[in-house]
Amino acid sequence: MALALPAAAQSVPALNVTDMWWNPAESGWAISMMQSSTSNQVYALWHTYDPREPASNPGDQKPIWIVMTGGTWTTPTTFVGDAYVTNGAPFFQAWTPGAFVGTRVGRFTLDFTTASRGIMSYELAAPPNLAVTDPAFGFPTLNGAKAIERYKF
Repeated sequence: MALALPAAAQSVPALNVTDMWWNPAESGWAISMMQSSTSNQVYALWHTYDPREPASNPGDQKPIWIVMTGGTWTTPTTFVGDAYVTNGAPFFQAWTPGAFVGTRVGRFTLDFTTASRGIMSYELAAPPNLAVTDPAFGFPTLNGAKAIERYKF
């Protein structure tokens, strides 16, 4: 889904970011990260609410997952990668070949200021001329940054 520099061409990360990250002042979203111990690649999953479907009642919002796979450590504390909106069969249904669709909607930048704090920046927008069946159809432009910290279990 994403092209990235070979691990040898990237900066060596200063820390392992594998964990749940969130902002305790903003309930309702988090970002899960898994970092490979061999390649240092990061898979990130932003669990948030779909901005295309505002809730008619508080607490009745539709969830959305925005994923980052691949990417590059541009410095020992900064990771940049492409973000995708995806869809596919629910976990409780049988896998259907060809049912999974992932559409690139932008980029994430993860800047870590310490081993337990950082900033997640995002630049997201659906590409033009998507079919109405595409998971990113109607996805709005979202640009911003959120302070994140490791979730303390």
